Amino acid sequence: MANSYHLSDVFNRHLPKYQQSHKLTSRQTVVCEHIQTCRTQALGEQQWRCGQCQYEQRVFCSCGDRHCPRCQGKQTQAWITKQQAEVLSCRYFHLVFTLPHELNILAHYAAKKLYSALFAAVWQTLSQFGMSRKHLQGQLGGTAVLHTWGQNLSQHIHLHCLIPGGVLTAQDIWHGVQSDYLFPVKALATVYRAKMLQALRACELDVPESDMLMNKPWCVYSKACLSRATTVVKYLGRYTRKGMLHESRIKAVTAESVGFSYTDYADSNKRKVMQLDAEEFIRRYLLHVLPKGVMRVRHF
Repeated sequence: MANSYHLSDVFNRHLPKYQQSHKLTSRQTVVCEHIQTCRTQALGEQQWRCGQCQYEQRVFCSCGDRHCPRCQGKQTQAWITKQQAEVLSCRYFHLVFTLPHELNILAHYAAKKLYSALFAAVWQTLSQFGMSRKHLQGQLGGTAVLHTWGQNLSQHIHLHCLIPGGVLTAQDIWHGVQSDYLFPVKALATVYRAKMLQALRACELDVPESDMLMNKPWCVYSKACLSRATTVVKYLGRYTRKGMLHESRIKAVTAESVGFSYTDYADSNKRKVMQLDAEEFIRRYLLHVLPKGVMRVRHF
């Protein structure tokens, strides 16, 4: 039978050594403490008893931290159930706006400003297209979800956007989208680039290599429309509540390294196992701890 590992196994074994050469932020310290004490006696316990057979079971309390992979299952299902009532009976579109990796450094010292600028720039871009396209000319709605990671836990900041396929005009008339794609992605990318750089300047953030960023193409990806409400809810659950690493992906924890599975999109979506030095694994994981007060999911 294969071993099952928890993120706390990695932290308990390797975090003290990591802290000898890396300084944790106060937020990272709290998150690590939560993950290490989750479902242990340190957080207390509950005694459950069946009223019919009198079977008893002791259950340790969970930490409830949004970064803890052991605390996301129940919250995810509850959130999906709540969102089912909000899904409209229309097609949906899934768009992904990626931040150029040259701007990743801003997340290390000005994460709140960077992520706020990203949400604002993306939604201003989409709203502008909803108002200006001849076949729509109205107000869009949607859900935007911040992801900061790639499959190998490297820093890859992007927004997933789920957009109902239509707008409300000033006269409260619904105009539905007729095509299989919401907006042309090249035009979206051009406007998104301008609005993002403008938003960063408004936050008084130094933009590294700004001239080069203006001349390179920015990545906006659009998936074909989703026509079934159940598919929309599935996407909501997958992209809004899923953390950066499901613990089932952790395959090995040794004295020196951590092995975890990932999907290699550059190699025909093959499943592979990456072996990282334990300190590097922790460094990558902690890159994605959000500052207090930053909401990963925002509705517009």
